[in-house]
Amino acid sequence: MTVQCGSSKIDAKRPAGRPRSQASRRAILRAAYSLLERKPFAAISTIEIARQAQVSTATIYRWWKTQEALLMEAFLDKTEHEFVLPTHGRPLARLRDYMLEIGRFFTGKHGIVVARLLAAIQDNPVLRQEFAERVFLPRREEAHGFVRQAIAEGQLPAGTNPDLFMELLIGPLLMRLLLRHEKLSARSIRTVYDLAIAGARAARPRF
Repeated sequence: MTVQCGSSKIDAKRPAGRPRSQASRRAILRAAYSLLERKPFAAISTIEIARQAQVSTATIYRWWKTQEALLMEAFLDKTEHEFVLPTHGRPLARLRDYMLEIGRFFTGKHGIVVARLLAAIQDNPVLRQEFAERVFLPRREEAHGFVRQAIAEGQLPAGTNPDLFMELLIGPLLMRLLLRHEKLSARSIRTVYDLAIAGARAARPRF
């Protein structure tokens, strides 16, 4: 994707502006996400977003320094309330529900956008940094919290590596999301979960 603005640094949240300005900002985010649902990241231009939102490109640059930052914020703005973090039950039960929530998200209306995002970050370092800072690292910390609690309560061995353990859990889900060779179902997610838990417990001395 061609970066159409200067800095690659994420534009910080700006103070609330006039209602008309905020309406324009909302229109830009809606337009950007609408395009993400229909096109790969690399096929979207700032001019196209501006045209669909009925604003000027200068209005876009007022809030976002890079197109990548805009597209990432459009994704987060649209999906942040779609992903519910489990809050009840013991750590491993919440981790299982967390995985099921990821599966629901991947197979829902936003799944194609997630797949396009993951494909796009391979060739776009600016977008990859945005994704790491705003999506991957926060979600990884959430997941690690479940694993650390499970270790503390004796549900997982003390030597369990949170990074590797979560990769064992999430990897199969990502494979089915990206390749679409098999259906990502609640049953398949539970099977992956059970296998990962059993493997962690069986490999206690080496994990």
